[in-house]
Amino acid sequence: MKYIKKHIITGAPGTGKSTLTSELEKEFPCMHEVSRKVIIKEQESGGDGMPWQNLGRFAQLVFDTFIQELVLNHKAVFTDRFILDLIAYFDLEGKPIPSYLAQYPYQDQFSDKVFFAPTWEEIFHKDDQRQQEYAYCLELEKVLLTTYKEKGFDIVHLPNSPVSDRVSFIKKHLV
Repeated sequence: MKYIKKHIITGAPGTGKSTLTSELEKEFPCMHEVSRKVIIKEQESGGDGMPWQNLGRFAQLVFDTFIQELVLNHKAVFTDRFILDLIAYFDLEGKPIPSYLAQYPYQDQFSDKVFFAPTWEEIFHKDDQRQQEYAYCLELEKVLLTTYKEKGFDIVHLPNSPVSDRVSFIKKHLV
């Protein structure tokens, strides 16, 4: 099966990625965030596979689910977050990176250009699946940027602007 290279939309929790992906989906096939799906499933089943409880289990669940959805959504143009984000979580927590994450061929199926949603206090809010504090998200943002740059991705910072402006911005940067 031939894959098209997908564009990653990433950033810390609460930066408008899912809203943006939902808007982009009106014109492009998109893959929605896997992390939230995993957290909801774990919460419903009483599991501990959440980044604030058991990062190792969470990462494995997200990775496995992401790979399954990658096959199902092989025509997707955009993906809301990416498994590379998991490396940032491990780095931020000072934990070793699992080999399955370290050895994954990140750029084989993904564009070198990553759209990065910056931490934006005006839209940030916590919910049942986003329990991180805003200060934590600021720290995670730094680690995410470093992680993507170290893996050779070019970062395109999204403006802190309404979702329609963000969509227009992305369309101008598609090559």
